[in-house]
Amino acid sequence: MVKNMMRKTLVALVATMFISTNTALLLGVETHIDQNIKTSELTNNFYFIQLTDTHVMNKMFDRNEVDKNRLQTVLTHITYFTRKPAFVVVTGDLVEWGSGLGGALNYRAFKECFYEKDDQLYVDPDYTIPVYTTPGNHDYFWSRTLLNYHRFVDHNHIKENDRYTVTFGDTTLFFLDSGHNEINYEAKPMDWIYALGSGLSVRDLEWLDESLNSCTSRHKIVLMHHPAVNWGRYDVISHNRQSFISICEGYNVDLVLAGHTHAARVFESNGAFYPNDVLPLNCSLYPTLYVQTDAIKEGYYYRNITISGNDVWLGACEQCCETN
Repeated sequence: MVKNMMRKTLVALVATMFISTNTALLLGVETHIDQNIKTSELTNNFYFIQLTDTHVMNKMFDRNEVDKNRLQTVLTHITYFTRKPAFVVVTGDLVEWGSGLGGALNYRAFKECFYEKDDQLYVDPDYTIPVYTTPGNHDYFWSRTLLNYHRFVDHNHIKENDRYTVTFGDTTLFFLDSGHNEINYEAKPMDWIYALGSGLSVRDLEWLDESLNSCTSRHKIVLMHHPAVNWGRYDVISHNRQSFISICEGYNVDLVLAGHTHAARVFESNGAFYPNDVLPLNCSLYPTLYVQTDAIKEGYYYRNITISGNDVWLGACEQCCETN
C-alpha cells in the first residue's frame, strides 16, 4: 500500500515537472536550467517567434508612424520575456512598398526598429536575438525586383534568390521567396482583384527537395510569405503549389509558416482547419501544418513556435496589447 502510494506520488511529480517545463517554454517564461545539461540538449528546448506583414512606411508617408510604432512595441515586448526566444523570423511584407526612392525610405524606417552587427539584424542591443526575413509581394511593389530589399535588409542571399537555411540544434528552417503579385486569369474577372503570389520556380522546388533530402535535423520548418493552403484558391501561390505541398508532405515537414492574409489560420493540405482558439498544437501528432499568422499591420500580433525535444508546439497567434 505504501509502495503504491509512493509510486503514484513519484509519477505525479514527474508529470507535473514535464507539464510545467513545456508550459514555460510555450509562454516564454523562465525555468531553472541545470548547468550540467549539454548544449545540444539546450538547443533542442527553445522557442522562436514569427512576425509578419509589418508594412512599415517612412514618416514622410505615415505621419504618425503607426506601423513602425506597432513593430517597435512588439519587439520591445519580446525583449522583456524572461526566457528569451532563440531568434525571430519575419515572413514578408516588411514595408508597404519596396521599390524606388519611396521604398528605400520605407526600408530605412524598417531597419531603424532593429540593431545590426556584421550584416545581421537583431531584436536586442546585446545582439542575442537574431532576425531572419523572407520577402513578400509588397517588398516588390511597384516593380518585380527586390533591389531595395537586398540593399537594406538582406544582401547575403541574392545569388540564391533568397533561398537559405538556418539550423538551430536539431531544427532546420528553409526560407523561400514566394514571389510578386500575379493575377489569377483562371478565375472569373470579378475575382481578378484577388491576386496570387507568383509562386515557386522549378529551381526553388529542386533546391527545397535537395535541401530536405540532405537535412539530418529531426525538425523541419519551411517559411515563405504566401500560404500554400487557404480557403479555396484565394491568396495562395500560383506556380507549383501542389508540387510544393507534395515535397513538404514527402519529407514530413512539421510546419509551413506564412503570412500575407492578415489572418490567423492553420490548415492541413486536405483543407482541415484549426481555429486559433484550439492552439497550441503538438505538431508531432499531425501531418504537415500550413500556418498563417496575423499581421502586425492589423494589430500587435506574434506567434510562438516551441521546440521541446521530439516535439514541435505551434502556439496561438497572440497580441501583446490591444489596438486603439
